[in-house]
Amino acid sequence: MQLPGARGLPSGRHLGQAHRLGSLGTATLSRLGFLVAAAVAASCLQCLVRAPDAFASWPRACSTVERRPTRNGARLPPTRRQASGSAIDWRTPKPTQKEEQWPFWPVLPIAPYDRRRTLRRELVPGQLWGFDQKQGVYYVHVPIRMTVYRMQSRRGLFVYAPVAPTDECVELLRELEAKHGEVAYIVLPTVAVEHKYFVGPFSRAFPKAEVWVCPGQFSVPLPLPLEFLGFPSDRLHMLPSNPQDPSIPEDWRQEGLDYRLLGPIGKDLESGAFAEAVFYLRRLKTLLATDLVLSVPTEVPKIVSEDPRALAFHARDGPLEPVDTSPAALAKGWKRICIFGLLFRTSAIDVQSTPEAVRDALASKAQELGWAGLLPCNYVERWEETFQALAGRGEGGLLVAPILSELILNRYLSSDVWPFVESVAEAWSDMEQVVPAHFAAPVRAGAQEWRDAFRRAFGEPPSPPAGPFGLQLPGFLLGGPRRGPQPKEEDLSFLRGISQDLTNFGVIDPPERLTYLAGVDSEAN
Repeated sequence: MQLPGARGLPSGRHLGQAHRLGSLGTATLSRLGFLVAAAVAASCLQCLVRAPDAFASWPRACSTVERRPTRNGARLPPTRRQASGSAIDWRTPKPTQKEEQWPFWPVLPIAPYDRRRTLRRELVPGQLWGFDQKQGVYYVHVPIRMTVYRMQSRRGLFVYAPVAPTDECVELLRELEAKHGEVAYIVLPTVAVEHKYFVGPFSRAFPKAEVWVCPGQFSVPLPLPLEFLGFPSDRLHMLPSNPQDPSIPEDWRQEGLDYRLLGPIGKDLESGAFAEAVFYLRRLKTLLATDLVLSVPTEVPKIVSEDPRALAFHARDGPLEPVDTSPAALAKGWKRICIFGLLFRTSAIDVQSTPEAVRDALASKAQELGWAGLLPCNYVERWEETFQALAGRGEGGLLVAPILSELILNRYLSSDVWPFVESVAEAWSDMEQVVPAHFAAPVRAGAQEWRDAFRRAFGEPPSPPAGPFGLQLPGFLLGGPRRGPQPKEEDLSFLRGISQDLTNFGVIDPPERLTYLAGVDSEAN
């Protein structure tokens, strides 16, 4: 995590919050037991089983990824898959190529650990690129994306939400630098540790770039300045709350680069806050977001399918199911990864007791996939309805991340969230697409689709947006939000239970109102 720059020992406030966190009691621990038991039991079982070198082949399509970068005009050394001309055993972890290594993974020990594959995609031809890597825990692997914009007012590149600067990632970016100029600006648009811990090493790879960070940075347990966390002190800047502040680079004004800030918000801003800076590329009519909104794709992202073990692991209907490697099964695995990653425990599964989970894991046919084959649940017959609700029932669209809407945003709707939402929609009314830092991108969405994502999450704002001629129309005349992604009511009970427990113990503020009003279904919108 992170901080503004205070120094010294933890304050009484920090210690008080730590005490509250340590006193959550059996209610929250029992809710989290499903997740904790899975990780702990799998780690123990992993010591008891060893993966045989089975399954000699894997469909070529799952091993073919985008071209590798070049170094000084020459192609990088081939992977073991390319060198042999035949598929390697896909059930065992892929060997980490030097250009894919991420040496700082122990700072945040989540998958894929030291192996960070990078895929570069052209989002707008010749102007905007996505650099996709993946991250996750318990084989819940989802894309994490850096967006790179080619500036027009000058030669140079604008980097939003950096990812791990592996040799492969840096070389792919060097190719763009050779054509369009050096990296000029690096923006950290959030306080979230899974984005923040890349920025120090990334900025060292591009020593001429200015580094701009979202306000509200914090670190725990010690409040350390950003410079102590690897950020360059001589070119580090904080984004002002006013996007018209004179300290903003003149390049941004000439380029039509604009931004809006949400937050920092939270009960204790010194030891845990949420903040995000969304940027607008006016020339491309494109909004860049980090965690606030996302769009769930029905197709498996390439960065996830390049190592299909996670897909096969979650494709099983239960812990004793055999491993199915068909394309249909892997697509099913992706849908379940989305459910688990966005909602945790839902109506889509029946959870096993810990003894049952351990017993079935020892008999699992998927032990060689990893995590000792532990899948402590069985999927119910209508599980896919949960995914379809998240994906917009085939229509796509923007979704406010449920973890944020249930645990953070619904505490600060009137004071922060709605003013921010309307500020974005009014300032960038010509918006045509959104590029989030996770899941699918780009997403076709305008200002109204942006508003509707939050209306589906939180109902109508206290002051509805202005109608024709600036008139303030009653909410019922504006109609409800357009149909789109919206979790099923019963699938939010787990997150709401955690919300209630954390509120009762004073860890987070009470909600202003419930999200996703009871009885309201996306079919009705």
